[in-house]
Amino acid sequence: MTEDGGERQGEGKMGRLGDGAKGRPGGERTGDEPAHDGIHNTVARTRYLAPADIVAIAYLVIIAALILIFRYRIDVWHWLLAAHAVGIGFVFLISWLDRSRRMDSSPSRPITPSPRLPFVSFIHGWYPVALIPITFKELTYLIPKVHPRDFDSALAAIDYQVFRAHPTVWLERFTWPPLTELLQICYPTYYFLPIILGGFIWRSGKTERFRFWVFVVTIAFYLSYLGYVAVPAIGPRFLPEILEAQTKPLTGLLFFETVRETLNRAEGLTRDCFPSGHTEITLVAVYYAWRFHRKTFRFFLPLGAAIVLSTVYLRYHYVVDVVAGALLAGVVILTARHIFRFFGGDDRAALDL
Repeated sequence: MTEDGGERQGEGKMGRLGDGAKGRPGGERTGDEPAHDGIHNTVARTRYLAPADIVAIAYLVIIAALILIFRYRIDVWHWLLAAHAVGIGFVFLISWLDRSRRMDSSPSRPITPSPRLPFVSFIHGWYPVALIPITFKELTYLIPKVHPRDFDSALAAIDYQVFRAHPTVWLERFTWPPLTELLQICYPTYYFLPIILGGFIWRSGKTERFRFWVFVVTIAFYLSYLGYVAVPAIGPRFLPEILEAQTKPLTGLLFFETVRETLNRAEGLTRDCFPSGHTEITLVAVYYAWRFHRKTFRFFLPLGAAIVLSTVYLRYHYVVDVVAGALLAGVVILTARHIFRFFGGDDRAALDL
């Protein structure tokens, strides 16, 4: 049925075209259908933890385990563990509160708030995205305590071995203030790509697709965060041997210094180079914009190219970081559907299969 009460063309009483006979969400089950056809959908509807909830809890548990193991290096380890416990409890609580709404919904219906708790659906849908910057700021303090070794020299050596030069030094010949200005403005916009695409999917009313996208964003960010813990690095702009070799400072026009300093204050000195999260998240966002919203894709594509180029041009990343970020994006794209289904999501409804 459409929102105005009419039936969609070709659906009638059987739900979406071709769904009724197959027992997909939106169709009515007939008495002749094998019971196992609906098992996956039944599990997805009765499990009140969404796939993104499971990923968020898993990440919080992993970091809590690291805090516990290395507590002798961490002065406030008990407060951090308490914060993680509160975070995990919040995920369970908001998921439980949203349970009744999701059990009565189907992926073919619009996303609508629960009549009893108007904001629960919205909070449950979006909190994983809001949690990402909070967990990132924790890494600024935590990484030097858990893994107090920087791998910048090793990453720079890989770049030098491949290119026979430090890429940021070699790129000096192409620096141009208008280009520097443009790329510096583009660089931090990668934070907004998942939100923009998520907003369009949310407004489209495709519940399971939105849940899938939030799951993808969550797992992509947290995989990169675990990479930061495993291979801490602060970037070529801080490595002495590269700083000595740089002869031309980056300069912009109007907003270069303001944007750069604002970003430095917001992120702090976080060892977040390997893999390049800017590259990974941007490529994932561009791919799924192509899958889900072609108008957004046409905007994301040139912006995404600028973001990836800016990682090395602006001296934030080594080239090996960018390669690792691209490979990780590929892994996320190739495996997301299967992991989503394993965690109880309906990948067919999410991807219109």
